[in-house]
Amino acid sequence: MTQPQRQKTAKWYRRPIATLQRLNLWLYTILSIVAAGIAVGQSVSEPNIPTAFPGFRYVDPTAAEAAALLSGQAILLADTDFAPWSFLAEDGQLKGISVELAIQACAEAGLSCEIRPTDFAKLLPMLRSGEAQGVVSGLKLDAAIATEFATTKPYFSSLGRFVIRNGSPLAAPDIRTLAGRRIGFRANTEHARFLETYYSRSALTPFDTSVAMLEALRTGQVDAVFGDAIQLSFWLKGSASRGCCGFLGKAFVNRETFSRSLGFVTRRDRPELRTRLDAALDQMEIKGTTAEIFSRYVPVSVW
Repeated sequence: MTQPQRQKTAKWYRRPIATLQRLNLWLYTILSIVAAGIAVGQSVSEPNIPTAFPGFRYVDPTAAEAAALLSGQAILLADTDFAPWSFLAEDGQLKGISVELAIQACAEAGLSCEIRPTDFAKLLPMLRSGEAQGVVSGLKLDAAIATEFATTKPYFSSLGRFVIRNGSPLAAPDIRTLAGRRIGFRANTEHARFLETYYSRSALTPFDTSVAMLEALRTGQVDAVFGDAIQLSFWLKGSASRGCCGFLGKAFVNRETFSRSLGFVTRRDRPELRTRLDAALDQMEIKGTTAEIFSRYVPVSVW
């Protein structure tokens, strides 16, 4: 992944996500791993399974084995309207990246887990009341959550990507290359704030909707667009793009604007559950299970 090539902004990607008191150490670690550019962005014609999955997690090879749960059972909740992370499919089954990660993490940890589809508004009340021991999808890892509950290390952080038309002369997404170029983006978003901060030398062109922004790219009204990598990947592989475009360069991470971390949230009175899920997620990343699950839901590599 990459960051704007400007001397004055060289340190922007090293700042912490937020003041998450209990999470600062792993936030710094993940940020350094992602910003280092481990995974290379791929064009739409390449396989959707990345050759090198980004290291969103820091795996400590010297860590002691997680303690066993007194009861190897857990009820975990997942939002029903948070695609591609968790959603109700046409057959009524709960599916999504987070759901499959939770299923595999429980299997890896030797836990018997029931993952219940739950409306977003009920996630926190059910966790607080003890009706469930954890939430695997839907909650934002912010200071309030970190204070009240325990959280795993993140298994993903939101990425930003530039998209250009096929045959474009643009070779890289750095500030100098895109200076003077028309860049489309959704108005009043975190991606807009990122562009306004680092790409002020470009001809920034706001749009009210993603549909209008992407159609402007397809028809040549703008030279590039910038937005959420996963959302853009679905458009690239969908019929609306008509195969016009592809990603430019590598993915961006910026904790001050659009990068949001996703992880599991558990009750504080079940610390062994968080520990065992964390250990399982570590092993899944090492074994390639996490990358395989992502490839089932994301149509083109977003790294």
